[in-house]
Amino acid sequence: MKTFSKNYGNFFYRTLAAVAIGAPMLLTIAVSQLPEGTVRGDFMVYGLGAVLAVLVGALVLRASYTLGFNKAFSIVSSESNRSVTA
Repeated sequence: MKTFSKNYGNFFYRTLAAVAIGAPMLLTIAVSQLPEGTVRGDFMVYGLGAVLAVLVGALVLRASYTLGFNKAFSIVSSESNRSVTA
């Protein structure tokens, strides 16, 4: 007998947190390899914008995924238990 249940939703939030923490770190390391100048700053700004866009996109997809299943579940659960004979 197991005393815990596996919740697959936690994987999404752990991955999201890892990307939110790790991507700017990797971006900083990549920027440090560039020569000084405006290219370096532009790369950092646009890179952080891309990371933010990916995170927002993932959250929007997760919300639409969750709302889609909630809507489908509410439609199914609102139907009364009617038996249909063929």
